[in-house]
Amino acid sequence: MPPTLQLALLIAILLPAGKIIASVCTRFGIPAILGELLVGVAAGPGAFNLLHGSIFHDGQATEAFMLLAQIGGLVLMFIAGLETDIDRMREAGVTAFLVALSGVIWPFFLGAGAAHMLGLPWNSALFLGGALTATSVSISARTLMDAGKMSSPEASVILGAAVIDDVMGLFVLAFLAASSSAASVQSFGVASAASFWLQQHAPWAAEHSLLVQMLLISICVALFFFSAYGAAKRWVDPLILQLRKLTANEAVSSCVLALVLLYAVFAEWLGSVAGITGAYLLGYVFAGSSYKADIERTFYALGHGLFIPLFFVSIGLASNFRALGGHWLLLTVIFLIALISKLVGCGTAAYARGMGTVRSFRVGCGMMSRGEVGLIVTAMGASYGIFRQPEVAVMVTVVLLTTLLTPLALRGAFNLKCAEDDEDMFDGRSIPIESRLAAQPFSDSARNLDDLGKPMHYATPDSGSRSIGVT
Repeated sequence: MPPTLQLALLIAILLPAGKIIASVCTRFGIPAILGELLVGVAAGPGAFNLLHGSIFHDGQATEAFMLLAQIGGLVLMFIAGLETDIDRMREAGVTAFLVALSGVIWPFFLGAGAAHMLGLPWNSALFLGGALTATSVSISARTLMDAGKMSSPEASVILGAAVIDDVMGLFVLAFLAASSSAASVQSFGVASAASFWLQQHAPWAAEHSLLVQMLLISICVALFFFSAYGAAKRWVDPLILQLRKLTANEAVSSCVLALVLLYAVFAEWLGSVAGITGAYLLGYVFAGSSYKADIERTFYALGHGLFIPLFFVSIGLASNFRALGGHWLLLTVIFLIALISKLVGCGTAAYARGMGTVRSFRVGCGMMSRGEVGLIVTAMGASYGIFRQPEVAVMVTVVLLTTLLTPLALRGAFNLKCAEDDEDMFDGRSIPIESRLAAQPFSDSARNLDDLGKPMHYATPDSGSRSIGVT
């Protein structure tokens, strides 16, 4: 069979399968993202091993499928940036910031340290720690809505902190990607080229190669964020205005997609950071654009209709649960760290800011779930050769388990009573949830969230902006 038809058959099998299983999952209150992951797992080497069947034996269709899936990762992060609630990020307050900061520091260092102690090299251990940093807030948001707690102080802190810690997670990811590029002496990019030239022409640079590399990477990262953000902020709206004058069908959508891809290339070439960072940055600028609604409707259909499901299925395909054999200790330790680091780290930060013990516990429970950012870091680690099959399988399993456990833990935490709840009732803050949702733009957005387990912020065509944290 020709490679084109092989690819067509592969997409025809996996794409609807992912959507069907995702729909079944949502009927049982399980996030749809798990359905797409499970389809990939079932089709992967741990079960049916579809990609190594006789039809796809030459591997060309598999490689093309994985490339399309990586484009899906870029589209996913653009949508995530597009749906970032800028006002909520600004107004989250000191409590949300400290909760977010603590929710990044604890998982990163505990995860990296434990992984290294269990035998992983430092580069793999650091990537694993980075994969544990970001929170998939859509799971917590849906649980809060179902429990009628979206107007609670805990919900405000959880949602605000999730926005911030996902952005922090992206910076961690950018640093890890840059460091891995430097370590592997990749030739692509300004920083690596400049480092190579200096080491060839300056003896002091050759003697302090690592210091020179990291200094150049820091300069390039700063240049990228400054120039890319400034250019997008200045030219996005005028560019869209001009593109709307084109008579070709979907000209704006095509050109914006091209811009997303260019920003991804620019991020890796100039900034030495992951391409998804550039896609997210462009989306973040579009979040403040007057043309946001038009862009998000198109990319929601394009992303969730094709590219993003392929990305999540590809993550499942990359996982081989048979590879967990002999690595159960690593899985157990990383899973416990994934829970405890958020529960204790975020809960302690909330408690230090004056929230009561029970409410701090609720905040910690709401921050436990992992999602797309963790999977993206995992995919990057695998593509760089830093993660082997056992590490990929461990991280996918941790994402699945924390996503399933968070709704149960958060509901249980809200069943615990505390004096502050009675004070809220006395102060009149027990207004029916429908009224509070109608009065608050963010909550009104969150009311219609689906269970896709989205890393940051998403939109639906019928209701415009949806404000959630990264995932």
